[in-house]
Amino acid sequence: MYKVTVMPSGASLAIDENESLLTALKEAGYYVKSSCGGHASCTDCIVKILTGEDNVNAPGFDELQLIGNVFHITKERLSCQTRLTGDVTIDISNHDLKKDQEKTKSKTASFSKSKSKSKNAVKVRRKDEIEEIKKEREEQWSEKQLKNDEWHKHWEKTDDTKIKRLGGGKRPKEFRTDHIDHERDAILKDEAMKTRVARERYEQQVKQELETKAAAVKEATAKNVETSTDTDFVQPENKRESNPERKSFRKKD
Repeated sequence: MYKVTVMPSGASLAIDENESLLTALKEAGYYVKSSCGGHASCTDCIVKILTGEDNVNAPGFDELQLIGNVFHITKERLSCQTRLTGDVTIDISNHDLKKDQEKTKSKTASFSKSKSKSKNAVKVRRKDEIEEIKKEREEQWSEKQLKNDEWHKHWEKTDDTKIKRLGGGKRPKEFRTDHIDHERDAILKDEAMKTRVARERYEQQVKQELETKAAAVKEATAKNVETSTDTDFVQPENKRESNPERKSFRKKD
């Protein structure tokens, strides 16, 4: 049996070698938060060792994955995985029941608010509220029907009441031509006609010149063809003159 002094209360406990700190503290009535039940899958049951670091077992693989290998600097261990080999003093001031309860309440309240604000949240209403909503909707529907009846075939009705037409019933303003200078427009039209006539005349002249040139070329080609057919064409003899001095490289039979 080993002695454990619990701070900040200063009380002492007797713990067996094979018993963990978490189970001993809970049996003694101390509050230590733990959500995994002592299976080394959370870091809620951390306890700070003030004295007697060497009187504690070495951390295992699961504990090192959660708290790391800096336990000798921070002096923090998981109470569910620590077993004693001597006297130790620990600090459990981080574990406060009231603070944890307040945190859980605030979390549940924020969750309920976010759920109520969501679009898919279902609103619960009383029967009186439902009946009032139904009456309001029926009144709105009846007003819409009356408006539709007034508009439906209003041209066949003989009432003097004026019904608004689509577009406000306003006519477009007349197109004013006072600001237009008609004399200037007439002058511009005459100038445009003159330029058009001059352009057409120029195009006709160019066309006539091209036609005369083409006719002259045709006549010249026809005359050349006639003269070539009348003259007798004598083909020169392409006989190759034999050179007696030239050596023949042919094989003699």
